[in-house]
Amino acid sequence: MSAIPIAAAPSARLILAYYIAGLVESDGSIKVPSSNRSAKGKLQYPSITIAFALKDLPLAQFLAKVLGGRVSQQPGQWVVLSIQSLAAVYAFALLVNGKFRTPKVEALHRLIHWLNQSGKFPLIEALPLDTSPLNTNAWLAGLLDADCNFLITFLLNIGGLAYDVDLTMRLSQRREYHRPSILGTSYLTIMSAIAVMFEINVIEYVRNRGVTTEAGYLLRVKSLASRLLLINYLDNYPLLSSKRLDYLDWRTAHDLVGSKGYRTIDGTTQLMELKNSMNTKRTEFDWSHLDKYQGS
Repeated sequence: MSAIPIAAAPSARLILAYYIAGLVESDGSIKVPSSNRSAKGKLQYPSITIAFALKDLPLAQFLAKVLGGRVSQQPGQWVVLSIQSLAAVYAFALLVNGKFRTPKVEALHRLIHWLNQSGKFPLIEALPLDTSPLNTNAWLAGLLDADCNFLITFLLNIGGLAYDVDLTMRLSQRREYHRPSILGTSYLTIMSAIAVMFEINVIEYVRNRGVTTEAGYLLRVKSLASRLLLINYLDNYPLLSSKRLDYLDWRTAHDLVGSKGYRTIDGTTQLMELKNSMNTKRTEFDWSHLDKYQGS
């Protein structure tokens, strides 16, 4: 399957290009063969894969049309978008070149080198990390769609009214990229930049997962000031997965807290309903927001 050109409107093209770059840098994998043939003599080619929760199948299918890929269901509640045709892989490299911000740019540069060495396409100049302001494009929306979550927590008093309401967006990333690179391996730089954007701090964490240890960085958008900065960004560069609905419920809760409406029985009931419709509890979905990108 060949890639469908992203050409409709420049704004739609750029939004999707930056969004896809952020999504791939989080939940994607760029596989580049180290040799032209396998041990059995079979020709080897590069590919790109992006993982999605099963509930986000419509988004995976939409992006497969944009990128010229295929979607397959995996064991468990997962689907994977795979880009395997060389023409589509080349179009992907052109699309996201210059839009990466993390150490995973090393993999993109290896892909570009492979494509240039193949002699099958016009040469691509491997561009450096994007250092433009984070709030000027949709890269962060792609990263958030992959790795953030929205939380509503509160307590109930003896009268059944909510208090101590906390509205939080959490984003985590691993501490180090898995391959040595002259471009660097630490995710602290990008996480610090995101923290500055939302006026929050970077939290280091270490988790023990059986025989393995996971080290990474965590961001929490929680204060009124940081929530307003996040809302302003996502109003301009929306999420595209089902997480968009979680964000809209979270934002409704934000408005409810701002108006003190949660201090009534009706308001507390609404807060409970919002909390109980988010994340793994969501049962209703709406994908009409993708219509604006159709034909892109």
